[in-house]
Amino acid sequence: MAQVGLLEDNTRIAKLCATMLQYAGHHVIVYEHPRECLDALLPEMAGSSAVAYHSIASRSLSPLPVDVLILDLHLPDMTGIDVLRFLRANPRTRSLPLIFCTAATSSEVANALSIAPQACFIEKPFTFQELISAISSALSRHEN
Repeated sequence: MAQVGLLEDNTRIAKLCATMLQYAGHHVIVYEHPRECLDALLPEMAGSSAVAYHSIASRSLSPLPVDVLILDLHLPDMTGIDVLRFLRANPRTRSLPLIFCTAATSSEVANALSIAPQACFIEKPFTFQELISAISSALSRHEN
């Protein structure tokens, strides 16, 4: 099964997602804040200003801690779109499979999908099957 990263600031939703994913056999790392997620995925950037995330190339060849990232677009301190831009700007995370799990507007989702067209999307509220299907779909898109 997959190592799933979950960037979700709502504790109840994060617990629900993590429980569902663990039940399906996945391992889950929950990130409550955008900075925590970016520091974990781009450790060479830890402690850098947010502006610097997209300007420094990856120096580390260690594997990413997650196989897929579930990303909420509405986050505190930094938008999910900003996180997405940092991830896509860095060679280390450019091809990381993504799932947008959000209650964002259709224009916000369209904006996110224009940056990461291979990403999957599930709308809150979601079902167990929608979440598990999105994981499978995101991972299979990455393999192709």
